Amino acid sequence: MSLSTNSDRFLTAFTAIESDMNKRIKSDRYISYAELVHRMANLDRSYHKFQRYLEEFGDLRNAIVHERIDGEVIAEPHLKIVEEIEQIASILTQPERVKDYFLKRVSTVSEETSLKDTVGLLENTKYSKIPVYDKQNHFKGLLTTDAITHYLIKNINTVNGAFPEVTVKDVIAFDPKDRDVAFISQNTTLINVIAEFERHLALGKRLQEIIITQDGALNQKPIGVITVADLALIYEKINRNLIR
Repeated sequence: MSLSTNSDRFLTAFTAIESDMNKRIKSDRYISYAELVHRMANLDRSYHKFQRYLEEFGDLRNAIVHERIDGEVIAEPHLKIVEEIEQIASILTQPERVKDYFLKRVSTVSEETSLKDTVGLLENTKYSKIPVYDKQNHFKGLLTTDAITHYLIKNINTVNGAFPEVTVKDVIAFDPKDRDVAFISQNTTLINVIAEFERHLALGKRLQEIIITQDGALNQKPIGVITVADLALIYEKINRNLIR
């Protein structure tokens, strides 16, 4: 049995990427490869990240398929190019997803939970922040130890002796900072998680936490969280596939 040539390996990986794009675009008409790449780059941040590579791969595919002498390929790709497209094909068609690493029981509090009980929960869990929901399971904000400290300092005289009556809702309403939170589905890729942090950073904001729900909806029960502290693990999981 003969070994696959570089062009064979290249075309196999190329076909995997092209098939994935066609499956996800679901058009009832023919769409050129270039248009598929453009659409997917706008639809998926993973494809956007590799858009330049994909465009160049399209040119090379045309050369391999159409430029032949006596049926022999004259545009045999270099091994480095083959390894690159195979890596990218793996990332795009078999991506690492948050559901594989970050699903867990998430501690939450309601708006009516007392500050006393919330402080006890934070102490027991060693968390510095906790999501807040109303009775209809709608997300209302992120309560942080910083917000609690700010509230107590500003209201020390009022709170003194009345601590049990203070609720989470009181503290959130007094919080002077916007606690930026993003919501993603359990099927979100790890690359898109990084892109979400980068997007907020580009806007001059600090993403406090990403909350994972089944479909990425605000009114669904949280099934996992991702914080800045988790980025090291995310990079470790995807760096093995990223182009150097």
